[in-house]
Amino acid sequence: MSSSSSLLTEPAQHPVPRSKAPWTLKAESYFLFLSLRELPQGVYDSLEAAWGKEEGEKGVGAFRGGLGAVVIVRYSWTPVGPYDELMLIPGNFTVPQPSNGPPKIPKKALRIARIYVSQRTTVYNGRLNWNIPKHLARFSFSAPPTLKGQSPPPCLDVKVFPPGTKEGDGVKPFFACTLKPWKWMPSLPVNTAWVPISTRHVQPPIPEPAGHRAAAQEAIRGPEIDPYDVSSKGEESLCVGTDRWTAFDIEAKVPRARACWVTMGEAGSDDEGRARYFPQGLRPWSVAGWLEEGVLEITEPLEWKL
Repeated sequence: MSSSSSLLTEPAQHPVPRSKAPWTLKAESYFLFLSLRELPQGVYDSLEAAWGKEEGEKGVGAFRGGLGAVVIVRYSWTPVGPYDELMLIPGNFTVPQPSNGPPKIPKKALRIARIYVSQRTTVYNGRLNWNIPKHLARFSFSAPPTLKGQSPPPCLDVKVFPPGTKEGDGVKPFFACTLKPWKWMPSLPVNTAWVPISTRHVQPPIPEPAGHRAAAQEAIRGPEIDPYDVSSKGEESLCVGTDRWTAFDIEAKVPRARACWVTMGEAGSDDEGRARYFPQGLRPWSVAGWLEEGVLEITEPLEWKL
């Protein structure tokens, strides 16, 4: 089912500008590949914790592993403006099948389990459009994205901090890594249409906090909030819920893709606190993908209800 017969009930008013699917985006991104045998502790945010409790063939699907990834994205252009993103895709999950639904629902697909962004507008729209469980966070990169004709930096330090933190406040990141691009091999163009791996994602209905609707109305009536304000205040107004399943593809065309080495940030004494925001102790492959100036397409979702 497409938007022409959408199962989504649109709110009458929105706390941020509304931008419906599909989206075309431009970005530099880094893929840290994973091969997990089981889901790590903290794979879901507390708001989406029900996904874990309901996991199984008759719930929201069972984890089946396969190739997963931690993906870092620096969007230079999107329908709602530029922003940064960190997401965890653990691998494949089974997809509960409806008794009467649209055709072509996959029996197994990727799932975005955790995701952080540096902008408020995309939190709200990502949830409504595709059931993507976006939350706010603060990002830090040691070098700017690489443009055509430029060489990538010798290394790139990436850090992601809890919402509401500020540079210099002493709060440690809940995610950190260092990427070192390979420079002895030329970059190559990549198109996901050439890759024999499905990019289909399936997302369960996304929970909504009890106070969302009141918070959304307060945000609508109140003074405008900077879309790049990543304080946790007011995030509840963005966490809209849905009651339908979605399936969509993330397609990409990348003019320059290269490999890079990955070193994960060291765990510290506040490891338990950081686990509130992201699973700790993940061990991606030592080799990752570095994709420059890619054009991405997040398709209009297929929708159904169980």
